[in-house]
Amino acid sequence: MKKIIFNFFICTILIFAAVLPVTGQIHKINTKEVNENFNFIMDKYPLPPPISIDMVLEESICRRMSVRSYTGEAVTDEELSTILWAAYGLTENGNRSIFNPDGTYSTIIYVIRSEATYKYVPEDHSLSLYKSGNYLNIGQYDNAPVKFGLVWDMNTESDELIGMADIGMIGQSIYFDANALDLGTVTTGMYVDELFQLGIPSNEKPEIIMPLGHPSSPYDFTYDPLPASNLPAVIDNTFSLEDAINNRQIIDIWDDIPLSLLEQSQLIWSSYGYSYLYDNINNKRHRTLPSAIGYYPFKIFAANHSGVYQYLPSTHSITEILQGDQREEIKNCVEYNNIMIDTASFIIVPFLDTNIGSSQYQRFWYYENGAIINNVLLEATALNLQTNVIYDISNEAGLRSALGISSQTNLVPLSVVPVGNPFISPNTPPENPDIDGTTSGNAGTSYTYTFNSVDPDDDDVYYYIEWGDGITEDWDGPHVSGVDVDIAHTYENQGTFTIEAKAKDSNSAESGWSTLQVTMPRNKALTNPLFLRALERFPNTFPVLRYIFRL
Repeated sequence: MKKIIFNFFICTILIFAAVLPVTGQIHKINTKEVNENFNFIMDKYPLPPPISIDMVLEESICRRMSVRSYTGEAVTDEELSTILWAAYGLTENGNRSIFNPDGTYSTIIYVIRSEATYKYVPEDHSLSLYKSGNYLNIGQYDNAPVKFGLVWDMNTESDELIGMADIGMIGQSIYFDANALDLGTVTTGMYVDELFQLGIPSNEKPEIIMPLGHPSSPYDFTYDPLPASNLPAVIDNTFSLEDAINNRQIIDIWDDIPLSLLEQSQLIWSSYGYSYLYDNINNKRHRTLPSAIGYYPFKIFAANHSGVYQYLPSTHSITEILQGDQREEIKNCVEYNNIMIDTASFIIVPFLDTNIGSSQYQRFWYYENGAIINNVLLEATALNLQTNVIYDISNEAGLRSALGISSQTNLVPLSVVPVGNPFISPNTPPENPDIDGTTSGNAGTSYTYTFNSVDPDDDDVYYYIEWGDGITEDWDGPHVSGVDVDIAHTYENQGTFTIEAKAKDSNSAESGWSTLQVTMPRNKALTNPLFLRALERFPNTFPVLRYIFRL
């Protein structure tokens, strides 16, 4: 036993000596170094705060490109944190960084590193250990220091195509932040079944693998504006990708005021356009989204107040398909769940051309559809516009007819994305409140007064009451519009008082004043000889005497 204690003592001294430099000051232990030196793997791996990237959204979109060769240099925890948050994290208001109309977020992100594979946990922005060991050989591009396995959880979302749309949104944000950090990635759909080597559950289906690393060839872009057309040139706004994710707003009704041509140009460009940056390494302009198969089978149509248009990405231009406002007809072809599509100023509809896009790759087309949606949501936010997404298209033939392409049965709509400014309902203030209650009573007695105000918009109401004796009720509420509200008050002194009251609604619109005059005369008991004699003899017993004589 003494030998064990002695050995423990010696070990303690050696450890202390290791962290105590010759200066005599205690040196802070580098946890990362300890983990590497001792090959220690934590079950829970907290991620550092994401890096704030100043690059504007449009430049991030234009720098989106696929990278297939990596230096092998490590990806830092800060870089990994930034990309995972943008891909699938929680925003400042508690929403996900991507948008699913039904709230079924069915993607699981496996983060494969050299020491282990982890699951990303959005709720606390951490990595949870899933399997120890190096599985970077899974999928393609083995020289990448990190790989993301994007997996659909069929227990969370039964429709794989909706799950793939979510993964398409996730993939876009991985692209955007990776390129903004001078890292690179690529969407790969081959060999995804190798993710089963991790022992993932049977309810999970591997869909996409995205390697992440430092490109072997540094980025080399030249600004080269898109050619002149009937649409304005693409410009940079002020929102970064982080800003766009945090400020995205989903609404159900819009103000029905037309967007500017520049706003429409930016939106439709983001969905399927070409970069305004020329890639000098690959001698090309990249598209605003990747192709999982290597070609682009979508056609983008848009409707506004004046007609229907098809977007031509190669020239960044539009061609008119049909004149007249077709938004009501579009609304009638989808399951819109109370979304007032016909009030949206601009409606984007991505169609898959099945003559180009083979049905065997259907899930990859939904991945690209998700990428299109993600771009439009982000660009709309950068323009201070609001959006929504609809997947349930109940009448595909009717929708083609509404857009003037009824004969093109090879075109299959995958989603509808309405965009515009929010509808702000004109707020009507509540009516002047009714006041009911005793108008003549005794000082020192509590009386209940009833207040009632009706708000034309059926908003909740609050009451501001001045009792006339220096006492105030400061916006009592909220109360349901048109419902009696009883408030008790005691006038301690005799006299005549004017109750003044007004109401305001939950949007702070105020009514006018209402009044009620009340009189509290001197209580007759105060002149009772017995009371006066008792008060004179026992001056300190006024509260008791007042109770006895019912003052």
